[in-house]
Amino acid sequence: MLSRVARCSRTLNQVTRNGQSGLFSAVLRTSIRQNSTDSPASNNANEIYTKLSDTKDPQRNQFFQYTWGSWLTNDKSKKKQRETTFSIEGLTLFIDRINQLESKLAQPKSLEGAFVLANNKELLGSTKDKVIVRSIASIHEGKHHRVYKITLNTGKELVLRIPYKLDSDVAIASKLKSEVATTDFLKLKLGLNVPRVLAYGVDSNNEIKSPFILQEFISGELLMKKWHPLLPDSEETNKRLHEVIDPIAQFQNKILSVTFNKFGSLYFHDDVEGSLQNDVPYEGETDSALSNRWRIGPSVERQFTRNKNKLQQSIIDKYNGPWDASNPTAVLESVADIELENAKSKLSLINADAGANENDRALITKQIKTFENLKKISPQLINDKSKSIMNVEELFKPRLYIPDLDPLNVIQHSDTENYFIDFEGSTIKPFILTSYPKFVAYQGAKIYNLEEDVPGYKEMEELEKQQYEFMYYKTRNERMWEFELNKYRHDLIAIASPHIKVLKSPYLQALDVKNGKDYLYVEGSIVQLQAMWEAYVANELVNSKDTKFPIEYTAEYLDQHQQELSDYQLETVSSPFSATGGWIPQDMFDTLKAQGILVETKDGNYKVETEKVLENPPAQPEEK
Repeated sequence: MLSRVARCSRTLNQVTRNGQSGLFSAVLRTSIRQNSTDSPASNNANEIYTKLSDTKDPQRNQFFQYTWGSWLTNDKSKKKQRETTFSIEGLTLFIDRINQLESKLAQPKSLEGAFVLANNKELLGSTKDKVIVRSIASIHEGKHHRVYKITLNTGKELVLRIPYKLDSDVAIASKLKSEVATTDFLKLKLGLNVPRVLAYGVDSNNEIKSPFILQEFISGELLMKKWHPLLPDSEETNKRLHEVIDPIAQFQNKILSVTFNKFGSLYFHDDVEGSLQNDVPYEGETDSALSNRWRIGPSVERQFTRNKNKLQQSIIDKYNGPWDASNPTAVLESVADIELENAKSKLSLINADAGANENDRALITKQIKTFENLKKISPQLINDKSKSIMNVEELFKPRLYIPDLDPLNVIQHSDTENYFIDFEGSTIKPFILTSYPKFVAYQGAKIYNLEEDVPGYKEMEELEKQQYEFMYYKTRNERMWEFELNKYRHDLIAIASPHIKVLKSPYLQALDVKNGKDYLYVEGSIVQLQAMWEAYVANELVNSKDTKFPIEYTAEYLDQHQQELSDYQLETVSSPFSATGGWIPQDMFDTLKAQGILVETKDGNYKVETEKVLENPPAQPEEK
């Protein structure tokens, strides 16, 4: 977490004029928090008044602009993608229309271009008059969406989530539909503590004039405030770590209790195409109100949309499922297919451009080679009938996977209640193909005992000791997660096997491809299999009886790959802010610019003055 974080909390307040409530004016209140635990310094707030009826007032536009940070390159265009303009007047009208609906459990009801879950109408509170929006405050600018807090004249509070325009309209619509249905499933079917959703819109053709999710506001502190992953071992440390790990492990355990009939993602019945509406998502539903509420449709896992804006939707639809439960290999192959198609599409665009950069062409060509290798090996990676994998059938059954199980997405509502939020990108897949939550996952060298596993540890310099201690603490935290998994689901603990982790690594690395050179990690994980392939075949861990590795690598190719991977890792480590794609928290950006560490170039981008960084290295931020 950042030691200093600038947070903007802007509030639109509805005021009363001549004793009557009305949309007359607004206050944009900006406050700067000096660190993540401070309360807003309201005494120093800058207040800007604007008429709500004047939609062209430039001061009002500040309410929708991205302010959380800046990028070293293409800053203006990236901020433009993250503008979250919506109709304030339309929001008030829409909420009052919801209040006029009958409260009942049914499929989402279409209302003015959006959809309402009328069974959650009580979130509006009760009043003899119209339900009116009293104030709107921007409370979070995340990676994928902006979060606003809505206060009503009934005293009730809601959250309005507006997605950034980072994906195609089709992708945004699919993700919203699936996230709302998944949240609804967790609440109604599993009885989990998640916010109730009141309404959602999948495009801008509604009164709010934007895609959105309108849901219950949950007050409290983030569980992340209790997470101290690098504390030295002690009874107190063990207790504090478990205070964070245990509730998340319990939440996952409840999710794993349901096995589904297909691989894909959850949607409401009416949000999937007709051919999918006859297939129930799981067996044994006894509640008639829920039996036809959800269905399984195409996967909204992030790799089917991330950096796929230029890929034709028809191609995406070809590979994003849903898939039959008897064919888990298709889930593996789909990721190789979509990445290969995406790389080929990029190469076609480059070849059609007479002025294209040759370095770009060479990079894409290498990507294609890697994803061709991934496509070739994917069907053979893990044997779903292997007798050497404990409870292999259970591991390959379709289960719900939530990619953002994290203390940042857990709100401590009270001493005994934790609420979980953010289910974007959730998918139904084999549990064996899932990864650990990022806050405990560790892919580096494992150290289980500092003195036994590290020769000469006691005699080392303090700085060198700290490096090994870091690896030990990360190993410890991951093992604590595995112990909890074993406690709740011993039948699924084979996922902790080092061999299983190695075998699925090419697939997981492909899911994590974000930047152009990340293909190097995918290729590296495939190369890693070569040394153990014969043993994996002998033990029936892979879908092959041929001891010859399915991909032929020349010594020259392996040497070149290793050099390029080392260069990329060095580039990543030595380049400030590379881990965040050049994104820097705004207060840090302003400070570094004032210090001359960030210098604007002729093209409007910024470069880092290396010498000044060496004198005063900035902390690596983490975009939230």
